Amino acid sequence: MTTTTIFKKTPSAALLFLAALCSAGAAWSRDGVLPPETMALYGGRWSANCADAAAPTLQVREDMLIAERGKRRVVGRQPDTAHSFFGNQPPPPNFDVALMSRVGKGDNATMNFLVFRDARGQSITLKADKPVVGQLGPELMKPRYWRCDGPARAAAPPAEPATATPKPPPPATGSPAALARGPAMDKAWRAALGTRETERWLVRREGPAPEPQWVTVDGTRYLLHAFCKPHDCYDHNAIALYDQGSGRLYGLVQRNGQNQLLGGPSPQFAGQLDRLWREQWRAKN
Repeated sequence: MTTTTIFKKTPSAALLFLAALCSAGAAWSRDGVLPPETMALYGGRWSANCADAAAPTLQVREDMLIAERGKRRVVGRQPDTAHSFFGNQPPPPNFDVALMSRVGKGDNATMNFLVFRDARGQSITLKADKPVVGQLGPELMKPRYWRCDGPARAAAPPAEPATATPKPPPPATGSPAALARGPAMDKAWRAALGTRETERWLVRREGPAPEPQWVTVDGTRYLLHAFCKPHDCYDHNAIALYDQGSGRLYGLVQRNGQNQLLGGPSPQFAGQLDRLWREQWRAKN
């Protein structure tokens, strides 16, 4: 079957941001270190002015995130990443990933590096909880930071020639059923769903479900997992699309005739989700 779902909730902007942070904290990396592939993309020194040694700087290390200027220094530990940092809101333009960390032991003491990518290269803006904002101060919170290890503002990769042969999507790996129940997809689903959701069948994806499968949407291979509420599949059901390569997840949930999108899909992608959802839950019912 080919059904995809996107789930989107509409709480207030403030609650959306808090939900994103809470959901990220609930699934915080147990290892407390960033993997080599993440370090290759984002590790090293970032600065408001790479040519000025006195400018505010950030450091992305394997086991910590650091913001400093002069004698002011704030260290975040247990670093982790999140592609669904903004909960059910669409991410800002050019958003790439959030690098998250804990400052101290409080639940409301996080320092996050939001990575953006545009034609000028990669840049970071700081987002933190109120206690940490006070530690950082405006001199560290306000600047945009550019990567200084390697080209400070590397140009975006050139577009391939029009005559180039399109690259096929990377082959799917692993058993769809095993991946659907694996920790990576479960973490992405819960982060996109948000901590305010409490319905057991929806949070745990444990109701009746067809066999998970691979589907291709707009040239990207996704793991499709459809499931529903026990004894009420027609009116309470969902689909989730998980990109194994990037860790991004989109979903669509129906409850009592109301559809909700998850993961902030574009309008075009939302149409694909609706099509896949109908194939899964309406074409055969």
